[in-house]
Amino acid sequence: MNREASELFEPIGESKALFHIHKLQDMCNEVRKQNSDNHMHNYFTITWIKEGEAIHATKYVEYTLRKNAILFVPPGLMHRFLINSHCTGYAITFNETFFAIKENGEGSVSDSTLFFNPDFRSIIQLNEDKLEVFNGIVGLMEKEFNGDDRYRHDMLYHQLKLFLLESRRIYEKQHDLNIALDEEHPGSVIIKFKQLIDGNYKDHKNVSAYAEMLNLRATGLNEISKKTTGITAGELIRNRVIKEAKKMLYSSDLNTKEIAYELGFQDPAYFSRFFKKYTNQTLSDFRSFVRK
Repeated sequence: MNREASELFEPIGESKALFHIHKLQDMCNEVRKQNSDNHMHNYFTITWIKEGEAIHATKYVEYTLRKNAILFVPPGLMHRFLINSHCTGYAITFNETFFAIKENGEGSVSDSTLFFNPDFRSIIQLNEDKLEVFNGIVGLMEKEFNGDDRYRHDMLYHQLKLFLLESRRIYEKQHDLNIALDEEHPGSVIIKFKQLIDGNYKDHKNVSAYAEMLNLRATGLNEISKKTTGITAGELIRNRVIKEAKKMLYSSDLNTKEIAYELGFQDPAYFSRFFKKYTNQTLSDFRSFVRK
């Protein structure tokens, strides 16, 4: 594997890796211990329990995953994941860059109810009919992940999207999408907050503006965000801006100054410093990296 490919697909820690797939039975004891403590990741995680049991817990819910359950965990969610030594299956991880930069327009699969839903129950159960389908997709992912050619990233992207679309189809059959939580429930507040960010991040980047829209104080919104997702309200806003910046750097021909203005920054130099501070990459370095 060449150096550039290994950087793109190295196992994800809190690294710049884009995608990784591995078997649960190969997970070392140190990682199992880390997962059993409260923690959060800056990437998406999909865990398929093929045999055995595991427990997933957030501040608000705890549930057991059994044979042929698939769990979807978004970045920034504080949680615990206890997996016994007899579990087999797969863990698939991918970060915002891997998926979002190829999504044009709204409605990214990675932003769907698979990962973000009011009751924090991001889980599906496979029946016998679906096992062949998912085994086939994961088998293709493993083969592609261990290969090395110019189409590798595109193949993995489309295989992952197929996996998520098949999962979403099942999720919508197995869950009540019209579930309504109390208006003041933290889960309800945080989902409304994320929706407001999606519609307003170009014009409003301060927590106080969103707190006012939600009839909350900024400190209250920060507290809810921290307890629910593990990160502050300001970080949620910032992450949304950076996500869009990355997408535009990858898929558009706008120069960095034009991207700054498009994202609501009046000072392109400040936008450059902002991006570098929170990604550890310059705008030009990031664009060069993802376009390889």
